[in-house]
Amino acid sequence: MKRRAGLLKALVMIVAAVLPMPLWAALLVHEPFDYGDGWLTGKGGAKGTVGTWVSSDTGWGDGWRVHPEGELTGVAVHTNAPPESGLNRFTGTASNLWTSGGFVGMVGPEDRGLPYGTDGGTGNLDAHIGLASSVTASFRFGTTTWFSYLAAHAWDRNQGSPVFMIGSDPITPGSRGLSMQNEGNGIGGVGGPPRSNLYDVYPHYFSSGVHHQTPGGYLAGVLGDHDGIVPRFASGATSDGVLGPADVMTWAVTNTAGFGAPNIVVGKIEWDADTNGEDIITVVRFLETNVLSEAAFDALVVAQPTLSSKNWPNAVIPADPLNPANKPDLDQSQFDTLSLSSLKFFIDELRIGTTFGDVTPASAPIPQPTVYIIRGILP
Repeated sequence: MKRRAGLLKALVMIVAAVLPMPLWAALLVHEPFDYGDGWLTGKGGAKGTVGTWVSSDTGWGDGWRVHPEGELTGVAVHTNAPPESGLNRFTGTASNLWTSGGFVGMVGPEDRGLPYGTDGGTGNLDAHIGLASSVTASFRFGTTTWFSYLAAHAWDRNQGSPVFMIGSDPITPGSRGLSMQNEGNGIGGVGGPPRSNLYDVYPHYFSSGVHHQTPGGYLAGVLGDHDGIVPRFASGATSDGVLGPADVMTWAVTNTAGFGAPNIVVGKIEWDADTNGEDIITVVRFLETNVLSEAAFDALVVAQPTLSSKNWPNAVIPADPLNPANKPDLDQSQFDTLSLSSLKFFIDELRIGTTFGDVTPASAPIPQPTVYIIRGILP
């Protein structure tokens, strides 16, 4: 009897060892927007978040809309296009990424009392929610934090790519991701400055409320003359902080299905890991036709080094004497807020974890290991 019990125990241990680990074992935040068809403001309860979402839309008083996953929103991207032929094709899904729940962002026409297939017309979008203290506690010296989200442009008039920011305060509503409340600090990426790099994917951060990005772009039309420090948001500003094609990844606006191509943004934060103890922020984007892997992530950075702050040159004009290298040197222990901002977009599947695999789960869930215990046999 003892021999049989020992053999069964060994078998159970072997089976448990070869079966896959639980899905998203180190996932800290997962927001699938599983709130049903309705308004986002006041909703909450997702893993790793506290409180409820606060959202605003300068073109619609109810803020952001939650759309059912897998359904079209009815937004027509060409004003005179007939229904169906000109509709936004984003449904909150991507063929290479596991998705669930709903997706959020710009309100649909029927939600505004307009016919299905009507054009867009809302404005600047901003939303934020609190992060659990356990998430903030994970942002420790020498550790790495990964984040990801799935998104698409929602309309073809003055749209932007959503800015994702982990920080001490929310992004200022209406600022298109270029200003942070209470002179706060934060780190993330994608989008901005206004009307210059609104579509683009690249890392940036806030230090005492001031927006920072890679130096060396254009200032007043002169290449290499920018220090990477962007002034406060000003509507219509076009010259301050303009980055060139070598400094950014472009956002995919359309694909073979039409307008609203899914983009998967993946970011990596290495806390206090740069040469002088600064943080390192790296941000890239994948398409649903790409293989999601850490090797592919690294290859994108090799191809465009400024997608990582580790490779940013020193500021040409050191406007910040406390940080002449223009690299993030932040107190991440204060980072308890997740913010999203820009113009006319849809976004889904917010994830924060400790590995690349945590935030890029495959398009089908990995089975959980099942171990059967025979009562009275195993000690």
